[in-house]
Formats: sequence, structure tokens, C-alpha cells
Amino acid sequence: MSWPAIMASLAIVTLGGGLSVIVVLKRLAFIGQGVSHAAFGGVGIALVCGLTGATLASTVGQGTVIIAFSIAAALWIAALSKRSAGGSDTAIGVVLAVSMAIGFILVQIAAERFEQAHAGHDHTLESMAHHEDSHHAMEEILFGDVLSVKPGGAVVALLATIVILSIAWSMRRKLIFWAFDEAVCDSFGVRTDRVQRGFLIMLALSIVVAMQMAGVVLASAIFVLPGAAALNLTDKLRPAFAVSITIALV
Repeated sequence: MSWPAIMASLAIVTLGGGLSVIVVLKRLAFIGQGVSHAAFGGVGIALVCGLTGATLASTVGQGTVIIAFSIAAALWIAALSKRSAGGSDTAIGVVLAVSMAIGFILVQIAAERFEQAHAGHDHTLESMAHHEDSHHAMEEILFGDVLSVKPGGAVVALLATIVILSIAWSMRRKLIFWAFDEAVCDSFGVRTDRVQRGFLIMLALSIVVAMQMAGVVLASAIFVLPGAAALNLTDKLRPAFAVSITIALV
């Protein structure tokens, strides 16, 4: 394994371990799978907009669209969870299903556009290569490949970890209050809607970074298993965060 892959892996699991405790306390375990699968809608938008290939502009464009769509999905989950009788689980299920449907439709539209653009013409090596690049790019976004992470990807993962955990640390009192006693937060001047939106945005960004490098399944697990294990091993909050990050690293 290369050093960029090791650095990216350590950064991602540290980020997941740090947020995982709050995820489990707020019963948001399903949100990792929800946002990571919802990102498929962003993939579809990127393909329809022609953001394919391995160029820097295409890569940045893909990442921007997917991040924007994932944040929108997280905020949609927050809005629906307030109105839905089933709470956050129902909201996550609705957003996941709709986003996946949008993604599949848009991917199909992008494929049909490609076929129409080359209808009546022989597929040159260049067009076939472009088609393969599009599918390869989509697979990388959805399933990730940590072993192929480049130094730039490792730097992005490291910076994302530092920034997101720094923001979470600055919000730690509000986050813990929200996690344990949301019902009385507003009475003490803690805006639950703002805290929830802020945490879901951080979580969405974290999941997108993890998903593109580790894949959908591992991205979901990273933000659930360490916190669940830690909270079963200790009943004190501070040690729970340390244990969660340690388990994630192991």
C-alpha cells in the first residue's frame, strides 16, 4: 500500500471515529447509507452536465456537484425529520429512494445522449475511450478505491478531517447538549435546528470524502461501528470519543 493511501485511510477513519459517537447517540446510523446513496443523484447530474473524464476541471466539477447534492440531501433529511411522523429514519429512507431514482434516470439520459451523439458513426477509439472513462469515473465515485488514492486525494482527506473536526470541536457543547436532551435545548438558547443542520452538513461532507475513497459500504460503516462499539465499552462520554477513534484506526 502506498503512503497516500495510508494517509487517506488514517484521515478518513479518524474523521469517522470522531463523529460516530454523535451519530449513534442521535440514532442517525442510517444516515451514512442514506447520504452516500443519495450522492448517486449528484453523479447523475454530473454525467448529464458532461463532467466526465480524468481532467482536473472534470474532477473538480464532479466533486462540486456531488458535494452540493449531498448537502442538499442532508438538509432535506433535516427538514423532513421535523415533519415526518416516523422521524429521521423515515426522512432518510425517502431522500435515499428519491435521490437514487433521480440518479438512475439521469445516468440513463446521459448514456442515451452519448449513443445519439455517435449514432450513424463508427465508434472511434477516442469515443470508446471516452465512454469507458465515463463509466470508470462513475464507478470510482460510487465505490471508491483507496489503494489508488493519489497524493492530492490524501491531502484533501487530511484537510477535510482537520477542518470538520475543528468545527465539531468548536460546537462540542451544543452538539452534546443536542445529542442528549434536544427537547430542552431551545429553552437554554441552543437552536436545535441550527445545530442539526450544521452537524448534518459536516456529516454529508465527511461521507462524500470517505465514499469516494473507501466506497459506499465502508463509508457507512466508518460512521456507525466505532461509535456503537465505544458506547458499549464505556458509559463515560470523553473516553467514548477516544475509544471510538482508536477502534476506527485499528
